[in-house]
Amino acid sequence: MRRPPREQERILRFVGPERRRIPRYYVSVPVEIDDHSGTTKDVNEYGARFETDQPLSPDQSVTFRLVFRDFAGGDPWRMAARGRVMRVEQGESGYIVAVRVTSYLLAEAPTTE
Repeated sequence: MRRPPREQERILRFVGPERRRIPRYYVSVPVEIDDHSGTTKDVNEYGARFETDQPLSPDQSVTFRLVFRDFAGGDPWRMAARGRVMRVEQGESGYIVAVRVTSYLLAEAPTTE
């Protein structure tokens, strides 16, 4: 039985290796988390997944900063975010932590004179 075109389109959106409605961006940038650090594995508009040497607890509230280098050679700038730890897994060299972001703030690097 052939499906109507609208239903076929709806089904095709969720078939394949990536079934998420919101795409992930595989990017590696430094992460600052309280008194330790890590590196992102991927991010999307609702969360981030990063590797760190310190375990966090599921359902823990966390504040972290993504650190972006300045291409012109100036000071790096940071994006501060708050979120809730959704999942923690043992990684190759630490812990993989998935965080659902609840709020964020973009901050510019200090100006150099």
